[in-house]
Amino acid sequence: MNRFYKKYRTVGNSINMLLLLSVLLPLLALSYFNHPSPADDYCYIDTVFKYSWLEAMNFYYSGWTGRYFGIFLNHSNPLLFHSIIGFKVLPVILFAGLIFALYNLFRHLTPTLSRAAHLGFAGIVFFLYILKMASIVEGFYWMASFVTYTVPNIFTLLWVSVVLDWYRQDTKKMLLAVLANFFIFAVIGCSETNLLIMIVLLAALWFYRLVFHQKTDGLMISMLIVAGISCYFFFMAPGNQARLDGNPLSRNFSFSLISSFKYLAVSSFSWIFKTPLLIFSLAWLIVLSKISVGARKYFSMPVWFAVLLYIGVLSAQIFPSYYGIGIDPSSRAVNCVYLFFLIGWFYVVGVIFHYCNRKYSGQFPLSFLRYGVLYSLLVVSIAFSFFRSTNVKMIYSDLFKGRAAAFSKETEERYALIKSSKDAVVYLPPIKTRPLSLYFDDIQENKQFLWNKCMAGYFGKEAIIMVDKHE
Repeated sequence: MNRFYKKYRTVGNSINMLLLLSVLLPLLALSYFNHPSPADDYCYIDTVFKYSWLEAMNFYYSGWTGRYFGIFLNHSNPLLFHSIIGFKVLPVILFAGLIFALYNLFRHLTPTLSRAAHLGFAGIVFFLYILKMASIVEGFYWMASFVTYTVPNIFTLLWVSVVLDWYRQDTKKMLLAVLANFFIFAVIGCSETNLLIMIVLLAALWFYRLVFHQKTDGLMISMLIVAGISCYFFFMAPGNQARLDGNPLSRNFSFSLISSFKYLAVSSFSWIFKTPLLIFSLAWLIVLSKISVGARKYFSMPVWFAVLLYIGVLSAQIFPSYYGIGIDPSSRAVNCVYLFFLIGWFYVVGVIFHYCNRKYSGQFPLSFLRYGVLYSLLVVSIAFSFFRSTNVKMIYSDLFKGRAAAFSKETEERYALIKSSKDAVVYLPPIKTRPLSLYFDDIQENKQFLWNKCMAGYFGKEAIIMVDKHE
C-alpha cells in the first residue's frame, strides 16, 4: 500500500506545482504592464513633495487614519524616486513573499514532509486563493491597497512561523523575539482588519499557554506590550474620527456583529462548494494519515478551541467594515478574509483529524483503484473550477488578448504628453483599454477631483484634466 501512497505523493506534488504555475506565471507576466494608479498612489508622494516625508505622514495620521505602518509604506512608494519600474517589481515581490510565507508555515506545521510537499501545499492554497479572490488588482497591483492588506497578511503568516520556531527551539534566539514583535507592530499599523486578526491570534496564544500549559514567558509578555503600544498609536490617531463619521450605521455594535456572521456564512458557501476545496481536503486527510502522531503535534489542539479561533479570526476581519462605515467589506478586505479562510480550513481539518485519529485510530487504507478515483475527482474538479473561474479567465484574457499591453502603452503615452507639455494645464485622453486585473480608477474631467489634483501636483502642473476628443 505504501508504494501506492508514494506514487500518489510524487505525482501529487507535481500536480500541485503545475497548479501553482498555472496562475502564477500569468500574474508575473501582468506585473510587467503594471503602473501606479491615479487612485491615491500619486497623492501620497505629491504630499511628500509639498511638505516633506515626515510631515506628509503626519498629515495623513492626523487628518485621516491611524494606519501608521501603512502610511509609512505608501509614502515610500517608488514614485518617491520617480520610478515606474518599481510598480512592476513590487507585485513580483508580493507573489514571492506570499508563496514563501505559505511554504514556511506548512514547513513548520508538517516538518516531516518533503520540501516539495511543503511547496505543493503552498501552491494549492495560492491556486485556490487566485480562483476566488474578490479583486486581484487590489490584492497585488494597486499599491495603496496591497500595502494595507496583502503585506500585513504575509507578515501575519511569518509571525505565526516565528512564534512556532520560538517554542520549538530549546535555546531561545533574540532575533526570533525581535522579528515576532516587529511583525506585531507592522501588522497592527496597516489596517483595522489586520489589527483585529493579530489581537485575536495573540489573545488565543495567551489563552492556550495559560490554560493548557499554565506557562508564561518573556516573548508572550513582550508581544503583549508591543501590541498594546501599537494599538495605542493606532486608535489615538486624530484622523480616525474622519472615517467613523461617514455613515449613520457606523459604531452600531449589534448590527455590525450580526452582519459580519451573515456575510461570512454566505461567502463560505461559495468558497467551499464552488471550488475544489472539499476534494483537496480529502487528499489532505490522506496525507495526514501517513504522518506520525508525534509529527502532528501542532494539530494537537482542542477541536472546540480551533473552531472558535477560526470563526473569530474570520468574523473579526469583516466586523470593521460594518462598525466603521456601516457597509459590506470592500473587495480588498474580502481578499484578506478568503486567504485566512483557506489556511484556517486546512488547519481545522488537521485538528479534527488528529483528534479522531488518536481517539479512534482511524486509517485510510486506499487501494490503487481508490487512489485512481481520488485523482480523477481531483482532476475533474480542478479543471472545472479553473475554466469556470472569472479570475482565471480575466488574467489570461488580459494578457493574451493584449489588453494589459494596450493599457500600459496608453499610460506611457500619457507620461510622454505630460513631460512634453510646457503648459501649466495638461489635457489627457482617457484610458480606453481597462484590464480588470490591472486597472482600478482614473482621473476625471473635473480638475478639482482628488486624483486629478494629486497627479497634477506630482508632475508639477497647475491642473491635469481628462478630455475625450472622440466625444
